[in-house]
Amino acid sequence: MIPRLKYLLDTHAFLWAATDEDRLSNRAARAISTTPYAQLAIADVTLQEIGLLLHAGRIAFNGSPATVLGNMLNYVTVLPITLEIAITAPALTLPHGDQFDRIITATAKVHRLPLVTKDANISDSAVVSIVW
Repeated sequence: MIPRLKYLLDTHAFLWAATDEDRLSNRAARAISTTPYAQLAIADVTLQEIGLLLHAGRIAFNGSPATVLGNMLNYVTVLPITLEIAITAPALTLPHGDQFDRIITATAKVHRLPLVTKDANISDSAVVSIVW
């Protein structure tokens, strides 16, 4: 059974929270730090996006990526794509075609979760509630 979730983290928010980066806003950092881990979630496509970022050399970890990511996953619930998410994502009024953003935003919308994101394309669309 999935615990009652409170926030969905966008890929950058998940990475920054996991690596103690100072790039989180005060509001986002406070929301993440005061929420039990069992109530934080990521969309499953976040894992694919991280894999692509690693492969492209845009991010790196100290240590084995599999070990680091495996440890990071101890702190979130991974929400799988569902038929409802797959149908909702292309219909979102986002100003770009980034499929990761669409699926992550659709996941937040379908699960009725605020999305922790800095992405102005998502926040400006007002499709979901944003924490930043």
